[in-house]
Amino acid sequence: MDNEIDEKTFCDNPLHQLEYSQKAEGMSSQQKRKKSLRFILKSSQKSLFLQTKRKNSSMFKISNIRIGGITNIKDVSLSLNDLTALVAPNNYGKSNILAAIDFTVAFIAAKAEERLRMMSTRNLIPINTSMEDVPFSFEISGEVNSGKDSYDIVYGFSFEWAKTDKTKRGRRIVAEYLRAKTTKETKYSSYLKREKTETASYRPTITSRLSKEISLDNGTLALDKLSNIDGLFYLDIIKAVQSILIFKANTLDNPDAIFSSPYPDSEANDYSIAIPGPGEIGFFINSLKVLAPDKYELLKNTIEELIPNIEDFEPVQIDLSKKANVPFQMPDIFFDIRIKERFNNQYTSINNISTGSKKILYVLTMALAASINHVSLLEFEELENSVHPRLLQSLLQTVTTLSEDTKIITTSHSPFLIRFIPPAKIYLGLPSKEGVARFNTLRPSKVKKVLKMASAEEVSIGEYLFEMMLDAEDDNEKLNEYFA
Repeated sequence: MDNEIDEKTFCDNPLHQLEYSQKAEGMSSQQKRKKSLRFILKSSQKSLFLQTKRKNSSMFKISNIRIGGITNIKDVSLSLNDLTALVAPNNYGKSNILAAIDFTVAFIAAKAEERLRMMSTRNLIPINTSMEDVPFSFEISGEVNSGKDSYDIVYGFSFEWAKTDKTKRGRRIVAEYLRAKTTKETKYSSYLKREKTETASYRPTITSRLSKEISLDNGTLALDKLSNIDGLFYLDIIKAVQSILIFKANTLDNPDAIFSSPYPDSEANDYSIAIPGPGEIGFFINSLKVLAPDKYELLKNTIEELIPNIEDFEPVQIDLSKKANVPFQMPDIFFDIRIKERFNNQYTSINNISTGSKKILYVLTMALAASINHVSLLEFEELENSVHPRLLQSLLQTVTTLSEDTKIITTSHSPFLIRFIPPAKIYLGLPSKEGVARFNTLRPSKVKKVLKMASAEEVSIGEYLFEMMLDAEDDNEKLNEYFA
């Protein structure tokens, strides 16, 4: 009974409950580690509750993204959960979706001149024959706190890509809108509406409608101008959209080189817990211990529980410089993590542990860093690579716990990942006759049927779904029956 309760709490996924029930007896030690891990996470989070409240009250908590008219993406809509997975064979557009999201956030943050250049980005302009002249479109929805109220908002815009034919108009923003409502209201109100490049109408006061106009040009978003209007009652909402933080963690490269590096600038005591870049994980964990010791202990305990072979670890700072009487002393400081493994008689550098263990430590660190830095969406590619199957389930649950309000999206071409994520959180890449990206979830009404058919064929759920997707390439009726 304990195992059943533990599994339901850990991942209530009907796609692998049958597989799990057949193997539960041989997994008792793993279940004990999961139970202990959850206890550590819950206890630490309770004590950290007041400290981990977000300083940025206007953080955009994303719930949905819709994007189209870029690369091979004609129209894809994603409902984001704490963890969302894009699962498909190679060359179905998984990475393109992440690239499109990253491009959009950069576009919103860019200056007008830079946006004009971005609308000419050759490797993003769609060349699929079914997407000729399809404009780029983006819509994002979610929740923003403004003062004492929480708002559900929907923001979107569209632009035309550059045209080779100079007689055709291109490189111009053609539509933009912003709708919002308090979480207590039932209907959205329109705050901004742009239906042509040159002008947009907006709502100037809380009691008015779209009664004022602003003049715009090809590369200017209406948000740019509205953000400069003092006293505008929805300024917090605008700034939340403009400052959406999305970060892509580097999980494709070998993690061997990311934990120790010379400190890049200034002095060693200038600690920072900003999102760590390449080679800065050692520095980040050293800084975390100094600036946020409770969160450091949370990370340390989580890692030691998730990777039982690690008994202890300690961030260290190594100064290799020789003091000299010179006008400017070049820094020569390294930040490392010393690891004590169960069967070793001494501590060693983290660079000596396995690639899989380093990747787990990196992923957990990035999840915590994303939460600290109010990141709206953290992206991983092929999160399961180099991770032992028996650790993957625990890793997925732990990452979502550490990331708190930060949403996580991961891509994968492995059917194995499907076993550990609820169906509603998995978007499967489906074949398309047009050659465009198509991602849908399995219909809830079909979950039990798919489970039974996979069991009858004695294959995993992931393997069965992959075979179904490939076999139904020319059967749109079947795809529409099983996928929403």
